[in-house]
Amino acid sequence: MARADEKGREVLAEQTRELIMNLEKELVGKDFFGGKTVGFLDLVAGSVIPFCLERGWEGIGLEVISEEKFPEYKRWVKNLEKVDFVKDCIPPKEKHVEHMNHMGQIIRSA
Repeated sequence: MARADEKGREVLAEQTRELIMNLEKELVGKDFFGGKTVGFLDLVAGSVIPFCLERGWEGIGLEVISEEKFPEYKRWVKNLEKVDFVKDCIPPKEKHVEHMNHMGQIIRSA
């Protein structure tokens, strides 16, 4: 059973990588999706992918989006982390990973 879960996780991770590659292509040469300033897409994608999904994956020990394969995406995340109103909304990483693990346990036990 654990082996099937691992295989399923890797399939989902690979599907995610394919989707993130689309974002990677859109970010080439830009600080944010709209260019030099933060826009709606940055806020929506930026709140879900790096600060929820990635931290959840980290909690289960799965690296889905590496800096080596997605340098533009990782640069974009670093740019987002520098924006004051974004920084104010991001929970501390350790507490957030712990919360994401807890939520995962709740979902798995349901």
